[in-house]
Amino acid sequence: MPKLILTNGETAVERLRAAGIAGHLLPWQDMLHDGPVPAGSVLEDVSDVRADFLSQALGLPFDAVRADFAHRDAQVEVHIAYGEVELWFEHDLYDQLQLIQLLNYFAHEPERMGLSLVQAAHYLGVMEPSAMRALEAGRAPVTHVQLETARQAWDAFTAPTPRPLAAFVAAAPDALPHLVPALRRLLAELPAPKSGLSLTEERILARLADGPAKVAQVYAAVHSQDEAQFLADLPFFLRLDGLAFAREPLISGLPFRSGEAGGLRFSPGDASPAEGSYRAYAAAEISLTPAGHAALKGSFDHACANAVERFIGGTHVQPGSMWRYDRRSGEVVAPN
Repeated sequence: MPKLILTNGETAVERLRAAGIAGHLLPWQDMLHDGPVPAGSVLEDVSDVRADFLSQALGLPFDAVRADFAHRDAQVEVHIAYGEVELWFEHDLYDQLQLIQLLNYFAHEPERMGLSLVQAAHYLGVMEPSAMRALEAGRAPVTHVQLETARQAWDAFTAPTPRPLAAFVAAAPDALPHLVPALRRLLAELPAPKSGLSLTEERILARLADGPAKVAQVYAAVHSQDEAQFLADLPFFLRLDGLAFAREPLISGLPFRSGEAGGLRFSPGDASPAEGSYRAYAAAEISLTPAGHAALKGSFDHACANAVERFIGGTHVQPGSMWRYDRRSGEVVAPN
């Protein structure tokens, strides 16, 4: 019988093909670390919300994005037509969130025979064919403990406050070895207590404290600071937008918002932005404003002063519900 192989994106699909690993290859493309993610195991419900977010954030037609998700979801929902289903995912946050979404889905399915996991501690998209084949040889059946761990993690991730997520991380279940570090990194994207900066935002400003730099240079510097690098260029650019086009800007120099209509282009089915606009954005030289310098010193609260609004899974961070995360103590700080 045919095999269904689910993985993180088109590059991993290409590497699987190059390694001669046979099966129906399906990329599960969604940056779940950004934007709202509803609770539950129904793929359609999640895709409705995600398509709405991605279309607004990235300046894309909703119908096109939703159609991409519908095509993807439909192929998973007929999984019983396959003799085997393999999940190929990496160690970073981008992949771990996709993995728990899929495992949560399968945890609620009455039939899931032939479900196995290939868990990579390196990036699939850069692996040689021999390394891919070695990973395949080490694939293992998904256990009930792994399904339950993923279900609990998904429930915590999609909860309306970050407290369940912090509790899950503190409990440190080890059935999925890369999951807890990834979710701890996600918590660090909540605003910090004094500066109101996420870890990524703080790293951006710290890089610019040495002087102006091009967007591409800042991205490379910030990206390299994560041991398990998860943040692709376009979601990184959205973070720059949030700093540059705030009520009180923390950086200056961006030519336009990356996600505005006519700007950069991204969709779950086509991750290629328009070449000209991408180059203009990536080559722009950016610098700190006085507010940016103050935020780095902890004397300017970006989250409050700029009425920051963002989602971390099911948690809506916004004025009046400004959840924070103290990265030193590892504790969630409730809104005042």
